[in-house]
Amino acid sequence: MFEEYIWDFDGTLYDSYPVILEGFMSTLNDYGIQANRREIYQILKEKSSAAIAEKYHLDFDEFTKIYKGYEAKDPRIPVSYPGTKEVLEAIVAKGKKNYILTHRLVASTQELLEREGMLHLVEEIVGPENNFPRKPNPASLNYLVDKYQMIPDKTVMIGDRTMDVDAGRNAGIQSIFYDLENLLEDIDANYTVHSVKEMNQFI
Repeated sequence: MFEEYIWDFDGTLYDSYPVILEGFMSTLNDYGIQANRREIYQILKEKSSAAIAEKYHLDFDEFTKIYKGYEAKDPRIPVSYPGTKEVLEAIVAKGKKNYILTHRLVASTQELLEREGMLHLVEEIVGPENNFPRKPNPASLNYLVDKYQMIPDKTVMIGDRTMDVDAGRNAGIQSIFYDLENLLEDIDANYTVHSVKEMNQFI
């Protein structure tokens, strides 16, 4: 169905939110803020980490530095959702390509993929080192589309957050909302899946 698959990483390919959320909660606690874990998770999914900093009137750069520190020190190693490797392999087997667009550092993303033998299945990873504006700004997607001469109707952005879907729409490509938890409503994606296996219909 598609030829080029651009994946978000955290919460889409990898079940990393337990570690990420714990980092946010610890950071807010450092500021003396007793926040509701579920509410923080909802903000992360619907909006972004910047929205959390804004909600509590915190400096975003400082806030980010602290929570990234907590995340780095967490001994838990995120793993991919069951079936993820099989989906990526199926895409490559058909001569199609996978890309990753993430707010996670490229080196960290590569390391996690390598641990599970999936790094070779990804053509390119675009992360914060590329210095593009954060999603939903389409600049990072536009870069991939231009570099690989992707056809918009044959290219899809896949992600678990509103910003992923919005980024895809802003770039003029297709979008799949990865709603593994039935958490968000009224997401303006071209398609929605509720499990990794449902991705097979789009390969």
